[in-house]
Amino acid sequence: MKTRAFVAAALTALAVMSPATVAEARTGAAARYVWLKSCPKKDYTVPCGQWMITRRDGTTTPLADAQVHRVTASGGVDREGALQPALSGDGRRLAYFTAKTRKLVVRDLTTGKVQAVKATLPKGITINDVDTLLSKDGRHLAIDYLDEAGALPTRIVEVASGRSYTLPADAALHGFSGDGSKVMVTSASDQNTTLFSSVDADGVLNTQEVPQVVDDNYPLALADDGRGIAVFIDGRRPALRIYDLSSDSVGPPVRLTMPKGERANRLAWDTSDRLLLWTYRNNADDVVVGGSLRSIDVNTGEMKKIDTWTLKSNLWIWWLPGE
Repeated sequence: MKTRAFVAAALTALAVMSPATVAEARTGAAARYVWLKSCPKKDYTVPCGQWMITRRDGTTTPLADAQVHRVTASGGVDREGALQPALSGDGRRLAYFTAKTRKLVVRDLTTGKVQAVKATLPKGITINDVDTLLSKDGRHLAIDYLDEAGALPTRIVEVASGRSYTLPADAALHGFSGDGSKVMVTSASDQNTTLFSSVDADGVLNTQEVPQVVDDNYPLALADDGRGIAVFIDGRRPALRIYDLSSDSVGPPVRLTMPKGERANRLAWDTSDRLLLWTYRNNADDVVVGGSLRSIDVNTGEMKKIDTWTLKSNLWIWWLPGE
């Protein structure tokens, strides 16, 4: 699975006011995003404070038990770097390492319940070397080990039971299907072309050397059947197309009317005929300052706004649902 560290580097330039202090809340509405604030140090900034949760009801609460900083070889903390939690696509669950025990857990943000993840780190791997991704409902967690040799396969864990399976060693994870039962991965063929595959606990379901319209566009989303891949096509006339991973066929373009000033960031299946689209808004300096969540009718292209937000200020890094 591709590490999200490059996003952290790209977003450290965000700058604006400090958040208000709030009491810790164990329950509440689903999250819009999670974030760390930025603090000055000499001529640069570092992550500081606690992980914070900005919710859809407009409230902001801290996540007091989460480990914020990366660890050092001696077991201390590296206060110039931060770990990367994972927020489920519905914004209701969050995966992170705890500060006290440094164990991987998944917290239900609406009930406060915390579930320990039954996964042991491989020898030589620290919490710095782990990248995670939650399914839309937070019931499945992908754990990627960023080992130097790149030999450790990504593990998919069912959080409640601890049952798990591994992806093919050469596969790069792109995301879960809407119901979390399957994942979409890519790999390189012998001819150095891109292979897309859908995988579940029983192995590879469908695989194809995909056409350029799939390989060259983003974001993408895998349907629950392990066949349909929704493809967002950007440009002067944005469109949505559905690629069938089993029959290797591409459906006709469905035209979309994108809101002015917004660009697509992430796509996910919500139901069999509707998709969820997260977008970004940038300011004049091309810095991300907010975003929206919309649903899309896959047959007509009709878009409905679900939520919109402006990012908190003075952020060092932030993560949206499903990232």
